[in-house]
Amino acid sequence: MVPDRRDEAIEAIRIGTYYDTTSGTLWKDGTYFPRGTRVLVTGLHIEQGYCVQFPADDGDEPLETWEDWEEVEFLAEEGSVEHGGTLPTSVLSEAREVLDDAEDGCHLHLHESDED
Repeated sequence: MVPDRRDEAIEAIRIGTYYDTTSGTLWKDGTYFPRGTRVLVTGLHIEQGYCVQFPADDGDEPLETWEDWEEVEFLAEEGSVEHGGTLPTSVLSEAREVLDDAEDGCHLHLHESDED
């Protein structure tokens, strides 16, 4: 069961503000960020949505993506989401199959019900 997040909605998304993710994110290159990952909003656009930057290891370029405004529930106030764990092998395999045919830089959001 997915919790009702309407009561936890953020008032406004602000550039330069950190938020927690409410779902895990798997990138085409195999990089996985569990729910509760601290991300930075780096841009806003009326038509494109909002730009999110994921953390990077030292020396690596951070992964960034534009999220549609319909995906605003992907963000929650910093410190409000319990950090998720690793993906089960079956979910990871299925998600990678979907991403195999996708363009470089594509990603999937995997919700808690998908991760269990």
